[in-house]
Amino acid sequence: MCLLRKGPDGLPDSRFATLCIFSVYLLVAVTIVTLTRPHQAFPVIMGTIALGIAFQAGLTFLLLVFKGLQTRFRRTWAGLLGTNAIMLIVLLPFNLILLNSENDSLKLFADSATWICLGWWLGIAGFVYHRAVEISILQGAAIAFLIELLGVYSAYILFQ
Repeated sequence: MCLLRKGPDGLPDSRFATLCIFSVYLLVAVTIVTLTRPHQAFPVIMGTIALGIAFQAGLTFLLLVFKGLQTRFRRTWAGLLGTNAIMLIVLLPFNLILLNSENDSLKLFADSATWICLGWWLGIAGFVYHRAVEISILQGAAIAFLIELLGVYSAYILFQ
């Protein structure tokens, strides 16, 4: 899915598979957020991650219900979580460079790579929504961006 070749329809439609992907995502997210935000308390980290997951799951489910395709939820959500976990792992070295480097050229490179990864993630999420909800990739990317924006803004308001 990260290479935009296969959609979430290729994933197994089972609770077990979705739970496994969710568990891996949660482990990756908690580890990476703990590494990149060592000053934050663990309950704040967990709250931020839970809020993002809740927004993604809830709004994805509502979108699928709106289109009459709610039976695709597990596969769609598993696809989003799995690809998000991969992107978090790809972004980790760049985030650590941004946090720990004194070299301005290296920071500029890491910042540019981060923006490229954001665009890549939006393309992936747009593709997942395109295949699952039968909308355009651009519409899917816009929906994914709005979901992320709502999650980040809500976490900022709740956990300043």
